[in-house]
Amino acid sequence: MAAYRVCSSCDFWLMCLGYAMLGDQDPDGRRALRIDGVHYLSWTEEQGFPPEIGYVGDGESRYVLLDDPAGTVHVTRRLWLMGTIPDAFRDRMPDNAVFAPPA
Repeated sequence: MAAYRVCSSCDFWLMCLGYAMLGDQDPDGRRALRIDGVHYLSWTEEQGFPPEIGYVGDGESRYVLLDDPAGTVHVTRRLWLMGTIPDAFRDRMPDNAVFAPPA
């Protein structure tokens, strides 16, 4: 952080911006979701549980990616709430998904 002269909060959001720049999905299958200005990260069953702080719970979270013309509903049981995207990052991290209604 000191090398780039950013605070810890900016460092965190720069990491989240990195997910957006890499297509919102990492090689492990986690997907970055930005819904209503809030950043989430999904986890796969193989990865176990996300960190306890911010873990949304075992309930089923359903979402649709905004750039998916088919409107496929994705389901995850492990969702990590990373926080509200600060105004300084909103233009570079627009929403990429919406929550889908329960089945």
